[in-house]
Amino acid sequence: MVGTDAGVSMRIVIIGAGNVGFTSAEALSKVNDVLIVEKDAMRAENTKALLSVSVLHEDGSNPKVLEAAIKRIDADIIISAVPDDSHNLFICMMAKRIKPSIKTVACLRDPDYIIKTSKEGAEGVNLMISPELITAEKIEKLAVLENAIEYDHISSMDIDLATFRIEEGHSLVGKIVLDIDIPADCNIIAVYRGDSVILGNETAEIHAGDRIRVLGSPESIVAFNKLIGVEKEAKEFVILGASIVGVETAKRLIQGNKRRIVKIIDDDIVLSRNAARELVDVTVVNGDFIDPSVLRSENVRRADVVITVSSMDERNLLGCMAGLKFGIRKIISKYSNQEYKEIFGYTGIESIIGYHRVIFNEITKNLLFDENAVLAVENDNEFFFRAAIDERSALRGNRLGDISVPERIRVAAIRRGDATIYPRMDTMFEEGDKVLLFTHKVNPIELSRLLGHNAPLEL
Repeated sequence: MVGTDAGVSMRIVIIGAGNVGFTSAEALSKVNDVLIVEKDAMRAENTKALLSVSVLHEDGSNPKVLEAAIKRIDADIIISAVPDDSHNLFICMMAKRIKPSIKTVACLRDPDYIIKTSKEGAEGVNLMISPELITAEKIEKLAVLENAIEYDHISSMDIDLATFRIEEGHSLVGKIVLDIDIPADCNIIAVYRGDSVILGNETAEIHAGDRIRVLGSPESIVAFNKLIGVEKEAKEFVILGASIVGVETAKRLIQGNKRRIVKIIDDDIVLSRNAARELVDVTVVNGDFIDPSVLRSENVRRADVVITVSSMDERNLLGCMAGLKFGIRKIISKYSNQEYKEIFGYTGIESIIGYHRVIFNEITKNLLFDENAVLAVENDNEFFFRAAIDERSALRGNRLGDISVPERIRVAAIRRGDATIYPRMDTMFEEGDKVLLFTHKVNPIELSRLLGHNAPLEL
């Protein structure tokens, strides 16, 4: 694991200012010294204009350029994020030769390049990040949780986070949160009602249209999904786009004993052929999925879930619109350009996954906070992070119900030894506990008072 304590500034070289490199720099440059190496002149200039980072217009895969960049800032970490995976691995290995103590991170798109690593990483590479694989995992979970509109996984505690919408006429409408018979190993941490967020929600009454955010074990999230009610189990899935994310999502959907029908549609003949060779139990159609006649001929209207994951946001948006026209109950999409988040929002589609957010989470939790992993959810200014209870903490030796927790902070879970506790009002905090906190537009001063030390700088 690559990491450092919150508040300790690092010197970081990022090779490549594409989507991954730019997003990494945006996340890291708030409190760190960042140098970006980019060989494309226009992209280098844009990066220099938009971010508070140093930019070197050179080819970062050139060993001499790489050495100059590392020595220029005496780098602690190098992140290689160029489009070619083999170049990323080469850059990391060369960086280790130049400076053996440097921490190396390779951002890889093709799953074939990812190898199983130890805690220390692989030879020459401390950490491998694949935004495509992480995105595919999130999409597959969303697809099979029929009532979920958002999903995340906090790997450091092996717990899931899902948001469910409560429809008109549901049995939960009118109930008090405290009276809902939820699974024991989960917690309702927030209720969203229009533009408002209710964190101290035990006495809140559930209204139609509310979105309930639940945190718990993977099994409890599945159970909560069933608690809300599953009118029809999702069995037919149409994936628009034979991208890496599309193929990996299809693989996950057909795993196990579930009998599912999965179809991929893409107009790129090469991608379609590759997908057909790799996915024996998946129907692959070579056709333009933004053409309504193609979708009609492939009976897309029968699908329980439509997933749009091409490499172009514009095509994904059009695919979503087609799914809405056909009356598909659940539509899931990814977007790469952060500017498209608001555009997708205009369609009313709620299950959209920001590629930049996936990258942000991986970078921050692996480079900034180590075991106190930070997770930023799709809503801006909302974070999960872990904090240790020590002798200075206001929580130590008190029960949750006896503590005045600021309204923008929610105690979501407690890690005590190997056990995860989902706290109720009578739960007692002990010194040494690792507490998972959820914050919404939190005041860092209030957070510091609660924890007894400084809050993470990124908050």
